[in-house]
Amino acid sequence: MNRTRTRFFIIAAAFSFLALFASAQSVIVPSMASLAEDTLIKYQLITSLNGFLAAKKGATRDNPYVQKGTFPETAALIDQLQGIEQSNRFDDKNFYKCHLTNFVKLDGNNYLIQFSYLGIDDRGAPLLRASFRLMGHVADGKFYFYSPLKTNTQSWKSKRIMNVVFHYKDTLIRRDADAFLKTVTYYDKKLGVAYSPIDYYYCDNFPEAQQLLGLDYKSDYNGIPGDILTGRENNTSVILSGYNSYNQRFDPHDLWHDRLRIVMNTDTINRPVDEGCAYLYGGSWGISWHEVITKFKAYAAANPDADWLSLYTQTKNFVDGDKSLKVPYVLNALIVQKIEREKGFAAVKQLLSCGKRRVGDENYFAALEKITGITKTTFNAEMWKLIKATREY
Repeated sequence: MNRTRTRFFIIAAAFSFLALFASAQSVIVPSMASLAEDTLIKYQLITSLNGFLAAKKGATRDNPYVQKGTFPETAALIDQLQGIEQSNRFDDKNFYKCHLTNFVKLDGNNYLIQFSYLGIDDRGAPLLRASFRLMGHVADGKFYFYSPLKTNTQSWKSKRIMNVVFHYKDTLIRRDADAFLKTVTYYDKKLGVAYSPIDYYYCDNFPEAQQLLGLDYKSDYNGIPGDILTGRENNTSVILSGYNSYNQRFDPHDLWHDRLRIVMNTDTINRPVDEGCAYLYGGSWGISWHEVITKFKAYAAANPDADWLSLYTQTKNFVDGDKSLKVPYVLNALIVQKIEREKGFAAVKQLLSCGKRRVGDENYFAALEKITGITKTTFNAEMWKLIKATREY
C-alpha cells in the first residue's frame, strides 16, 4: 500500500472515530484554522485532551497523557482542575463545560494548548469559571501534556539548601529562605513527612504564581494578591509562593495545611482542628500565635459569660474584618496544646483525622471525649480552664 493510500485510511479512521466520539467528548472544540490544517493532529489532540481530563482525579504519575519528568509541577496544575465542572450556585455537578480556546504549534512536535471552563446561567449569559494553559508534545500518536512552569522560569536562578531548591529571579533573600527551611523542617518532623525534595518558587505575587504554573484565570482567586500553589508527586513537592506582604515571603499558616495533606487524606481532616494547629504553629493572616492568643484572652475577659460550646458550633469570630479570627480555631489550638503536652502529637493526629466537619460536630466531640475526656456537657467549663491557664504574652 503506498503512502498516499495509507494516509487516506488513517484520516478516514480518524474521521470515523471522531464521529463516534463526538457525543461523548468532554472538550468542546470550535472552528480553528490551526486545527483545520491537519485532521490527524486534531484527532490526536481531542482524544488526548479528553483522556488527560478524564484521568485528572487519579495520581498524576498514572495519567497516561502527562509528560514524564514534569509530574510535580503538572500535579500542582491538575489540582486546580479538581471539581472545576461543578457549580454550587446552580446545584449542577457538570455546569461548566470545557472549551478549547487556543492551539499553537511552536517548534518541532511541541504545542501550546489553552482551554476554559464556561457555563450558561439562567439568563443565557456566559460565566467563566477558569482558564488553563498547557504545553503539549506529540509522540507515539498522542499528546503528552505538562505545566509550563519550567519553561516560564528557565531564565531564573536557583540555589539548593539541604532538600530545598529555591528558584528566584535576581537575588535570593537568604534570611527568608532560612526561615522557610526551618519552618518546613519543623512541620515535616512533627507530621512524619519523609525527607524529600522541594522546589520552591519565589513569585512577586499570587497572580504571577498562577500564570507561571499555567492557570490563566480562576474565579476562586478574584482579588487575592497573596497565596500559594502547591503540588506533590514522585515524593517531590512544588511550592509557588505568591506572598510578599507578610514578615516572610511565605505564610507559615498555609504551609502547615500543605504539609499536613501529604500525610493525611483531605476527606478525613477536621477543619477546625486543622485551623487550630495552623493558628498555633503558624499564626494567621500574618498575625503570630502570640498576637492571636492575646487578642483572644482580651475577648474572653470582655465576655465573662461566654458560652464556648455555642460559639464553637456557630463558628463565631472574635475579631471581625479582613483579618477575622474564629473562636473554634483558637479553642482547638488550646486543646492541641493540651493533648500534645500530655499525650504527644500522635494523639493530636487522632483528633485531626476525626472527619470533615458536620452539623452539630458530633464526630469531633466523640473523638475529643475519647482522647481527652472532654464532653459536650463539660466543654464550656473545660475551655474556661484552658483559657485561664494560658499565659498572656
